[in-house]
Amino acid sequence: MAAAEADDPSLAATLEKFRLYETRARFYVIGSSREKRWFRVLKIDRSEPSELNVSEDPVWYSLQEVKSLLQRIDEGNRSTGGLTFVTKAYGIAGCIKFLESYYLILVTKRRQIGCICGHAIYCIDDSQMITIPHSSVQTDVATSKNELRYKKLLASVDLTKDFFYSYTYPIMQSLQQNVTSAGIKEMPYENLFVWNTFLTEPIRSRCRNTLWTVALVHGHFKQVRLSIFGREINVVLISRRSRHFAGTRYLKRGVNDHGKVANDVETEQIVFEEEAGSLKGRMSAVVQMRGSIPLFWSQEASRLSPKPDIFVQRYDPTYEATKLHFDDLAQRYGHPIIILNLIKTVEKRPREMMLRREYFNAVGYLNQNVPEEKKLRFIHWDFHKFAKSKSANVLGVLGKVAGEALDLTGFYYSGKPKVQKKRSTQLSRTSTARDGSLDIRVGSGDLSRLSSNADALSSTGFQDIRKEANKQEPLGDAPCYQTGVLRTNCIDCLDRTNVAQYAYGLAALGRQLHAMGLTHVPNIHPDSSIASALMEMYQSMGDALAHQYGGSAAHNTVFTERQGKWKATTQSREFLKSIKRYYSNAYTDGEKQDAINLFLGYFQPQEGKPALWELDTDYYLHVTTAGDDLMSNSYPSSCAPGNNAFMGSGAALNPGTTLTPVPACKEDYSRMKLTSLDKLMGMTCSSIKNVRLHCDADLKLSGGVGTSGMAPDAAYAFFPLHIWLLIEFISLMWSLQHACMIQ
Repeated sequence: MAAAEADDPSLAATLEKFRLYETRARFYVIGSSREKRWFRVLKIDRSEPSELNVSEDPVWYSLQEVKSLLQRIDEGNRSTGGLTFVTKAYGIAGCIKFLESYYLILVTKRRQIGCICGHAIYCIDDSQMITIPHSSVQTDVATSKNELRYKKLLASVDLTKDFFYSYTYPIMQSLQQNVTSAGIKEMPYENLFVWNTFLTEPIRSRCRNTLWTVALVHGHFKQVRLSIFGREINVVLISRRSRHFAGTRYLKRGVNDHGKVANDVETEQIVFEEEAGSLKGRMSAVVQMRGSIPLFWSQEASRLSPKPDIFVQRYDPTYEATKLHFDDLAQRYGHPIIILNLIKTVEKRPREMMLRREYFNAVGYLNQNVPEEKKLRFIHWDFHKFAKSKSANVLGVLGKVAGEALDLTGFYYSGKPKVQKKRSTQLSRTSTARDGSLDIRVGSGDLSRLSSNADALSSTGFQDIRKEANKQEPLGDAPCYQTGVLRTNCIDCLDRTNVAQYAYGLAALGRQLHAMGLTHVPNIHPDSSIASALMEMYQSMGDALAHQYGGSAAHNTVFTERQGKWKATTQSREFLKSIKRYYSNAYTDGEKQDAINLFLGYFQPQEGKPALWELDTDYYLHVTTAGDDLMSNSYPSSCAPGNNAFMGSGAALNPGTTLTPVPACKEDYSRMKLTSLDKLMGMTCSSIKNVRLHCDADLKLSGGVGTSGMAPDAAYAFFPLHIWLLIEFISLMWSLQHACMIQ
């Protein structure tokens, strides 16, 4: 490949290293291939204060040619200061305009965090925002108070936390999707998991390619290497957060008019051998997802209560938005769609249980006049009630649900690699890992070889995983595919959901290892070292997603009990997490939401129009702008290769097959009208004694002895009274400080 690239620069499919130079009139971005054999030049005009003029030189330059070009540019601009080196970079994350000037956002430091079949995965260690117009052409608007505030707001989106990308592997898509759409030529920036789609659009549209930009995915990436009976395998856990209806915990709940839900996260678990990508190794992947309950509901963050009331904003008698959401899931994953709902069914003060009843009604309505194979499978299990029992085996019950879900959806397995004399056409030029812990001993990640497996489906038929599991034999040579998905939710889709997703991941890992011929049985003992390693991966993922959406690490009482950690230490940590989440939700989430809206392009500042921080609500931004419409045509039909539904399944599904539900603990109470007293209490602070703070006295009256049986994200933190007084004092001091800063 390297020799071919030396002769033909067009084979250098990606630019990975960049150097930025400036003159008074222009910026010059010099991009090079990994081996620095060929170079391209991007010119950015600096003479316009509020316009972006970008031109790409179509010529591929050699090293000597590009040095000569830079020398001529320097000589031609000697009268105005010549050519100056600004910084080196590893990609353009985007460019943005606030009130006047455009700004260029560069990735200036990167770090390799993984390698999938020879394709390097990177995170960002540092970034830089550079003003494009020269200072001599800027007006006073460029240094105005609002302009500087917008810059500070965008900078608060920390690209060094939980953003990752790859130059050669479409990390925003699942492994199965990449295998079946191996003819892809450019990164799919319109994918709902690419967070800088809006930021990179000005450059991509002008250059008509994706050479200069990197597609950033937000969520979590973790890769570990395990050894099973002397055979080394890699386990990768990827979480991709959707950019649609994105935001923070109390400010983004439920579904919007386009059917997009809050906290929509796709989680993929990949297992592959060291040789995968070199025509020898096997690989497997399984996908699950989480998302807010797809109804119109919300909670208002309150400084008086850590557990605000839930209220339904409006009732949709035909559940149109809910239907749009599940139609989107069917396009993304195929059928069946299995819903695992973990919210409460019994409460002293009805909150979650009301949403449970409405959710159940919505699914029942949508299942009317629908073919059996396309009906939604709804499973409700009261995580909180079951976890109260000291003898409860939470992971055991969830593992059974996961097993039945896997029987229905199947999972992706590449099959035994076929020996070929001639290598297939490569998807793209790939990289080799340099970090010893991530070393994949291949010269390139040849994923395209596996696309031929999709064509074999018609002749080999679908693989029935349940029959193979009963035989306890590996799946064999033929590939199998996942169709359908398990969708898990609680109220926040954080803590309880993360436990359920780990149980599903553990059940799937057993089947993946068995399919690859690494184990004799399709299950893993929950106390094994492999299960422990996987639990740590899901625990890390849960903490990252909880920080992004909720403002603190995840509550992991089930994990800590399984790991045998000291209960007193665990309780103190959970207490501190609750304090941090409360503070974040009450005081900092508003600014965080504004930053997300600005980063994703849901709000675009205009001179003379209200500023972002002056808006009473941002709801209309997420239903009237183009942000949610970018994906309207990005998914092909469910029959076409490249769709996540992928033409077939790992299991031959019987249309009459149903998922056995876990019996509900008790019937819900009658539906009641949901209200909120936050605004009323804010106007009548003298009535603070009427606010139920759940202090020590409440515990004595109710007979409670602690929170070990509480659902982790139920956030009824039973705090001692003196802690609540401390919280209120901190709240008052923060408010006074903020008021002084404004004045």
